[in-house]
Amino acid sequence: MTKRKLWALILASVMVLLLWRSAVAAEAVRRGLTLCARSVIPALFPYFVVSGLFISLGFADGVGRRLEPLTRRLFGVGGAGASAFFLGLLGGYPVGGRTVGQLYRAGRLSKDEAERLLAFCNNAGPSFILGVVGVGCFGSLRTGVYLYLVHAFSAVLVGILFRKKAPVSGQKVRYSAAFEPVPAFVRAVGEAAEGMVRLCGFVVFFLVILALITDLTGLNHPVLLGLAELTTGVTALEGRPGDLVWAAALLGWGGLSVHGQTAAVLSDTDLGLGRYFLGKILQAIFSAGVVTFGEIW
Repeated sequence: MTKRKLWALILASVMVLLLWRSAVAAEAVRRGLTLCARSVIPALFPYFVVSGLFISLGFADGVGRRLEPLTRRLFGVGGAGASAFFLGLLGGYPVGGRTVGQLYRAGRLSKDEAERLLAFCNNAGPSFILGVVGVGCFGSLRTGVYLYLVHAFSAVLVGILFRKKAPVSGQKVRYSAAFEPVPAFVRAVGEAAEGMVRLCGFVVFFLVILALITDLTGLNHPVLLGLAELTTGVTALEGRPGDLVWAAALLGWGGLSVHGQTAAVLSDTDLGLGRYFLGKILQAIFSAGVVTFGEIW
């Protein structure tokens, strides 16, 4: 059987399954939309707007220029890579991936730099980890701060592992010449709204797939859910022993839904995702290891 026929068979089977379990799928869509309205959009949309302004008004360039000596030493990337790492830590999934794609298209990153940056620059943002995970799941802002620091530290470890001593390419980071707050604000709101629609679309779709799998197999462990869709997995954690370790691991992994969003923002580039997936696996392992070590001591 050719690959094309195999995919046709898979898609036909999914369509039959959707018709057979239409009530389950419809309920999953409702839950997904509710989740987006109550948790995802309130936590991420305002930050998407502000981070978009931060990029449009040139402030990210200034940050990259100041962080460049550190990122060259740690990761072997220049100022453009420094701004991508900074925004990836602050903006949340998939801001880091989108920023790397933008810089690569503009010729400010080589292909090797961009693919290495993807391995550790696409991260969960503080608003999600502190609000949705820390306060929402564990009832503690302090726990959220701890998980965010672990997440950032693990990303740095991955970046160091992917470091190369070869000289970096691309242009030096400079401040944007134009400073036009009003057009930048309009553009930031529009891009944030478009990004939220795309993000919520992936959330809803993967919730439908998870609901169908759970309905057929009875499997509904938070870790299995989180492997596919991050928000669903972490919000299913209940503060039981070991849940903090699982939360850290799932945040580092990101979920197939996030990976789909990242692939979407990079779809018009020739960047490979092999190092990206390896980086997310390593970040999940490092995050779980750090939390486990902390709990032992």
